Amino acid sequence: MLLARGLYLMAAVLVAPHQADRYRAELRALLLRGQLRLHWRDENDKRRAQLIEAVTALRPLGVIVAGTGLDSRRQERARRKCMECLLWELGNHHVDDVVFERRHSELDQRDHEMVVILKGRHAIPPRLRLSWHHPEAEPLLWLPDIVAGAKSLAERGDERFWSQVNADLLVLNIDAR
Repeated sequence: MLLARGLYLMAAVLVAPHQADRYRAELRALLLRGQLRLHWRDENDKRRAQLIEAVTALRPLGVIVAGTGLDSRRQERARRKCMECLLWELGNHHVDDVVFERRHSELDQRDHEMVVILKGRHAIPPRLRLSWHHPEAEPLLWLPDIVAGAKSLAERGDERFWSQVNADLLVLNIDAR
């Protein structure tokens, strides 16, 4: 998630396999008629408050990497730096499976290439299995979007959503230049 003030956010929410179906059901129950997915930037403040309340009830554990010093012309570089940090940290949390939100086939290919490089450099644990899914098909992807959305508002001075959800989220700040 790119922010105007030189910040790139990448978030992961940890969901145990035995909780995944319950989380998916609870997230799908939040959809409005005709809505295919939850997406923070598409919601108004009233809806955001509902989403934060629901996410907080799930008591998510997770990691957010905040890449600072971003030059907007080098967004993909910031993404790669945040991805490397995030994947390393997820490995430290004994995560085996990581699901990324699909973007565009060319951009997804860049992510795949980055993972190969990271594994070759032993910069991420070899046991990590990564996959890319459409957010309409995988509701668990909505969790990090909501968390990152709340964090992005907090970075701009609006902490009302972030203050409710941040208790069990590790925030790592890195230089994204």
